[in-house]
Amino acid sequence: MTLLSICIAAIKPAAGFENALKQMLLSSRSDFEIVVGDFRDGVERASEPLAAAIHDPRLRVIEMDTAPASLSADWNQMIEHATGDWISIIGENDYADPDICEVIAATLKRVSNADALSWGRAEFVPPELGDGKEIARVPTGSKLLLPEQDEMMRRLFYWAGASERPDCHFSAWHGAVRRTVLDQIRSAFSNVYFENARPDIDSLCKVTMLAKRMVFWERPLSVQCRCSTDADAALSMESQALEGFPFSPTMGVAGATALAIEAFKRRYGIELDGWQSGFIAACVKDCETATSGEAFHARKAAYAKAIEDWIGKRGLKDFKPEFKRKPKVPRFQGIMEETLYFDMAMDATQDAASFYRLINAISFPVHLLDHKLA
Repeated sequence: MTLLSICIAAIKPAAGFENALKQMLLSSRSDFEIVVGDFRDGVERASEPLAAAIHDPRLRVIEMDTAPASLSADWNQMIEHATGDWISIIGENDYADPDICEVIAATLKRVSNADALSWGRAEFVPPELGDGKEIARVPTGSKLLLPEQDEMMRRLFYWAGASERPDCHFSAWHGAVRRTVLDQIRSAFSNVYFENARPDIDSLCKVTMLAKRMVFWERPLSVQCRCSTDADAALSMESQALEGFPFSPTMGVAGATALAIEAFKRRYGIELDGWQSGFIAACVKDCETATSGEAFHARKAAYAKAIEDWIGKRGLKDFKPEFKRKPKVPRFQGIMEETLYFDMAMDATQDAASFYRLINAISFPVHLLDHKLA
């Protein structure tokens, strides 16, 4: 039985792509599969077949139709080929641990109706895209939590307790969702699993609304890699501008996320009030993540103009970001509030797979979760 399908859309895979696949396939587990959708053009496919040197029945590379040129269309195609009871989608430069299966199994022993699983966030910045000063942030907790749906709705749609993004991560993207929930989503929303220029946010909205029992494990089980295509994705969303909502994905994480959420709400006639202050607070935090004074002031000016154009000067009353970074002061490294901060370059990691190998070695062992919960 295939418990989990890890789905990867290969569009412009980086040099470490096959190494990540090989690292996943080092697992002795037989209850997962990796579904790679090859969305490259015909010339690339013919000249350089993906993963041709890897022979493992748990890996399936499928040549996909590249005509519907959107990430949502790509993801919809991959789901049709997945055979797992649970589905997880990651990027071509990301990494996911097949031991997600262990967490699903341990969870179902105790919460038989669980249908959406999320875990702690971990991000990797490749050396060529960073400034050599990146600090990794890795959650150190190992508790298995059962958040209520109404609380997750409040965090997502009202931005309650948000950082620069909503504090809700129940999605097929760097999460795992039961196939039954995805089928319900397809029936309830336009006969597709994913739509919108940001299918990750689209999935977040739909799963949070339809999942009956969400489960969150504090420990990271995947790594999302920041890559050069992130900028391309942001630029591609410029065409998704919404009338009366003058925010742009190029402003920052908060703007891009809000634009996708607002597009979803308008698509399905969802009208909410009282979320604006939470979103503005997230814009403040987004500005404060800037690592240089120049970036901070540019982001602050862009958000200030958008907020004023959106709801007038009254919206600026609580928009007062401060540039808190002191370039001459070394960034904090250590443990604070159940998060480990360390130099991302400490082990000379070059990709998401090697970075996961590092954090996996210093995190709570996945195979002990069932014993911990006993």
